[in-house]
Amino acid sequence: MVQAEYRVPYLAHAPLEPVNAVVMLKDGRLDIWVGTQIPRFVVAGAAALTGLDEKDIHLHAQISGGSFGRRLEDDFIRQAVLLAMAHRGLPIKMTWSREEDMTHDFPRPLGMARLRGSVKDGQVHTFDLSVACPSVTASQLGRLGQPATGPDMAIVAGAWDQPLAIAHYRVTGYRAPPSVPVSSWRSVGASGNGFFHECALDELIQAAAADPLAERLRLCNHAPSKRVLQAVGDMAGWRQPLATSADGRRGRGLAFTLSFGVPVAEVVEVTATTQGIRIDQVFVACEVGTVLDPINLEAQVQGGVVWGLGHAINGEITYADGMPQQNNFHQFQGLRLHQTPRIVVQALQTTDTIRGIGEPAVPPAAPALANAIFAATGQRIRELPLIKHVAFV
Repeated sequence: MVQAEYRVPYLAHAPLEPVNAVVMLKDGRLDIWVGTQIPRFVVAGAAALTGLDEKDIHLHAQISGGSFGRRLEDDFIRQAVLLAMAHRGLPIKMTWSREEDMTHDFPRPLGMARLRGSVKDGQVHTFDLSVACPSVTASQLGRLGQPATGPDMAIVAGAWDQPLAIAHYRVTGYRAPPSVPVSSWRSVGASGNGFFHECALDELIQAAAADPLAERLRLCNHAPSKRVLQAVGDMAGWRQPLATSADGRRGRGLAFTLSFGVPVAEVVEVTATTQGIRIDQVFVACEVGTVLDPINLEAQVQGGVVWGLGHAINGEITYADGMPQQNNFHQFQGLRLHQTPRIVVQALQTTDTIRGIGEPAVPPAAPALANAIFAATGQRIRELPLIKHVAFV
């Protein structure tokens, strides 16, 4: 029997552009210039604050410098509307400082998972994963005045629906009591569950003394996902030994997540140097159907990988006396330019359905990196951020 426990922390959205809005209330008309992901809720909220009819509220949706889910909230817009109500006839521009944005954020929830599994005859035989975290759905919809009824699928997203024909397979979600108000974060529930599921599966495969790619291919019962796994293996030369390095021992890790209807497989190659872990390169294969804009797809996938790796290494929001202890990028660092690896992307285009790629590249990044670190060092890390356990160069 293999048993293990995994943990992921709260994470801030921390878009490069802090939240901001321009609002003007004049002659019975309210104009709002803002980047938002919830325009209808913004209009309804402004109507409730001002007493105006919604037809007299004009929302001018702007391009924003990042969001990652932060602009699914309207707290900052409501504040700007209140300022405009106090200064009628004048356009009011309100921009939060970085410190205000991060300390008043609604973060990605923390979570934990427990694995109980077994292997038999060199194969994964049982897989029982229990996941617990607060409800994003109830927290977020509650702030928008909407009911949240029934089970919260976000708690098990990216875990319960993985295309694996394991003989005895179960994923259970537990809704933890609310504490910090939380919100959607790039790839939502799959962001943490990708780490839980793929590190747990990797541990079982290792216990079976099986090959991580071969065993996943054997278990996979979804043709597009199997093609994605095969493709990333070919891209990374998985069946060939890694080239040696004078800098230290090398290793590569594999992770796969089906999220938002998009199967994505990633291979991360690392070197364990005397100064710390160096990420050498990443290979990504995905299936979104017909690719309408190849350059944008590659950028979205590479950005998702950088986002996933950076938060896996450094990202954590902690609280003391009810306040976040991190308030800017010096305490909540992303992936540095010198740490950013070569990222090779392939979209297969073998299915008819056209899907999005803005989020699905994120969930496999953290587990692929953790699995690569295990391959290079023998150290199994079950908690994010990884910097708490190993150094990076």
